[in-house]
Amino acid sequence: MREVKGFNMTQTINVVDAMCGAGKTSWAIQHINENIGQNKKLAFGDSGEPLKYIYVTPFLKEVERIQQATDIDFFEPEAKGTKIKSFEALITLGKSVATTHELFKKLDLNILDAIEEKGYTLIMDEVASVLEQYDISKSDIKLLIDNGTIEIGENDKVVWLDDDYKGKFSDMKILAESDNLILQNGIAVFWTMNTRAFEAFDEVYVLTYMFDGQEQCNYYMANDIKFKKYSVKDSDNHYELIDYDPTLEPRKEVYEKLNIYLDDDTNKKKSPLNSNYDCREKLNEQQRKSKLSSSWFRKTATPKDLKQLNNNLRNYFRSVEPTENEYIFWTTISDFAPTLKNAKCKWNKNGDRASDNFVALNARATNAYGHCTSMAYVYNRFVNPIEKNFFSEYGIKVDEDKLAVSDLIQFLFRGCIRNGEEMNCYIPAERMRTLLKRWANFEI
Repeated sequence: MREVKGFNMTQTINVVDAMCGAGKTSWAIQHINENIGQNKKLAFGDSGEPLKYIYVTPFLKEVERIQQATDIDFFEPEAKGTKIKSFEALITLGKSVATTHELFKKLDLNILDAIEEKGYTLIMDEVASVLEQYDISKSDIKLLIDNGTIEIGENDKVVWLDDDYKGKFSDMKILAESDNLILQNGIAVFWTMNTRAFEAFDEVYVLTYMFDGQEQCNYYMANDIKFKKYSVKDSDNHYELIDYDPTLEPRKEVYEKLNIYLDDDTNKKKSPLNSNYDCREKLNEQQRKSKLSSSWFRKTATPKDLKQLNNNLRNYFRSVEPTENEYIFWTTISDFAPTLKNAKCKWNKNGDRASDNFVALNARATNAYGHCTSMAYVYNRFVNPIEKNFFSEYGIKVDEDKLAVSDLIQFLFRGCIRNGEEMNCYIPAERMRTLLKRWANFEI
């Protein structure tokens, strides 16, 4: 088992774990506005310094929302020069900053030291990307080691030795110099968010749902970072954090408003769209469980299977639940979206999501599809085996079912269900439908 070094954080991360629409962001805005004029507290008294915030959210539009909804001046890093330099300048001036997850994960140790010196509170809307596999082959890893460009240090950290290096792996050099790269079993390199990204703040709030199933939760446990979960209580539009209690969530009410397609007598069209896309015969339990997983798409599915899935999507939105394209949102593995796109399920090859109705599997914190009344989730979520092994070396067992249903619920809440309206759902993976039902019954 990989050794976990002692972590220097004295405070506990506050995880606001509540369903979409429960008021997490509203609480954060209220919290900021109610503390205007308050000074940072020190162990020996008042610092005389006003509270400062860094608010991190997935999308630029949400940055604008925070700027408009709060009564303090939130500054957004400018694109002149580089945004990271602009961010650093704002921190030096002691300004409150609203930015995106993408920029936040690029903060280097110098900026994090400046954040600690100035004294900031971090509010992170939705979990961060804290672990990513770096794209490098095993042979290239060996070449860099043999050439003396890198060495593998304590706890398998990648240490960059060649200060003058310029070449194919210059970006890897930057990551290694930020103490962010780890070699996994000699075959894979992972970028991990530096724990200083949380240690540097006076207080940290993470706003999310089903945190226990998230990668960031595993990351905290692997690094011995303590956290405490809270629910949100809404009392006539005044929001309060209370001890975490999932039984307060209206799971059954939400589930009853999901019109989930089934291959049985309750299916008014009696079309087998959940079972006709795999041409194999006599599947065992494991094979049935893994249908529509990444492995199924890449190794098992035949062109005939994928064509059938394409037909199923078109038939569902045309015949089973007739829906105009502007009220549809759908997803699958991005590599297979071009194969599954059709007259109802649009996909723009240039990544222009405004011109199609495709939504990324990991979409969070966007209200852009709140008008959509029908959806399709053509995927069966499992953890990447290499990532699973990464956490297992820290003694962390990844809960794949919690991760899967968490991602599915996040996706569902992009649509009109977030407004309390009924929504049509095509979820062809049996495992995903089962997990969703178990979630509704508080079994997960």
